[in-house]
Amino acid sequence: MKSFFKKIGILSIASFSLLSCDMNDDNNQNLNPFPTSNELNALFSEAINSRKQVFTIDASTTNYITTTQGAIIQFNAGAITLNSTPVAGPVTVEVIEIYQRGDMLVTNKPTVAKLPGNNFEILTSGGEIYVNAKQNGQQLATSGYVIQIPAALTGGLDTDMDVFTGEFLPDGNLVWVQQNQWDLGFGNSAAPAYTTFSANFGWTNVDKFYTHPNPKTTINVIPPAGYTNANSEVFLSLDGDDNSLVNLFGDPLTQTFTFNSYPAFPIGLECHIIFISEENGMWKYGIKPVTIQENGTYTFSAGELNTASEANLVQIINNLP
Repeated sequence: MKSFFKKIGILSIASFSLLSCDMNDDNNQNLNPFPTSNELNALFSEAINSRKQVFTIDASTTNYITTTQGAIIQFNAGAITLNSTPVAGPVTVEVIEIYQRGDMLVTNKPTVAKLPGNNFEILTSGGEIYVNAKQNGQQLATSGYVIQIPAALTGGLDTDMDVFTGEFLPDGNLVWVQQNQWDLGFGNSAAPAYTTFSANFGWTNVDKFYTHPNPKTTINVIPPAGYTNANSEVFLSLDGDDNSLVNLFGDPLTQTFTFNSYPAFPIGLECHIIFISEENGMWKYGIKPVTIQENGTYTFSAGELNTASEANLVQIINNLP
């Protein structure tokens, strides 16, 4: 009988220990249920890296690189340099091309122009292209190259497009700066395309400013409790514009997201506000259809959020109106 009670006692202690461990594990998990900025940025980096196309060219000759989606990048002989001297031999060229808003979102490459005075405007894209070159792992420079993007990739030719280059803000967001000194060609009727010169490695974008006849306003978006500008992002998808995606900028003091201190969003604009974060290596997201109201404030709750893989999220965003 003593042995029986002794066994019961041992089992009770073991069960209590296991229960304590489970409770502690749950408590530990609840100590910080929200992602860090590094975890969200890791998703953006993974999306960027998965879209890199790598080519090897001979820098001493003229080269034409054709991307997987049909863009053409032309390097003339001697156009790739190191310390202002043309290099020779094999060079590794990296290319990333982005045309749809789903890809813009998961790579964090929206269509927003930076204007003088640190103000911003909405753009519609005819194609975002990143080009870089290295030799034996060493970063190279360039005297310039030509980019040609088929207009069919973004719904057809639009002669209002212009050339923009990418610039990173201190918070890591990419914005686009208009380059009036570079001409944009439009191909021919048989093969309409956007053709431009780029003087530096990095991001180039064919864009036009988004226009709407209605008066404009500012808006604010409030994320769910626990989410901040450090571990989440907010974007706007404009209904009827498949090639535009706007990011809002998070205010660390108010923990809200906005765009400009001056009105930039047309009143009455139909769009979808998209909240983005990370959870256990997946994308955490919420989508809210809205019609922009004057000085509107839009709030997300935790109950409105879902998770998705990158591929599923891209498809969800691309399928928005």
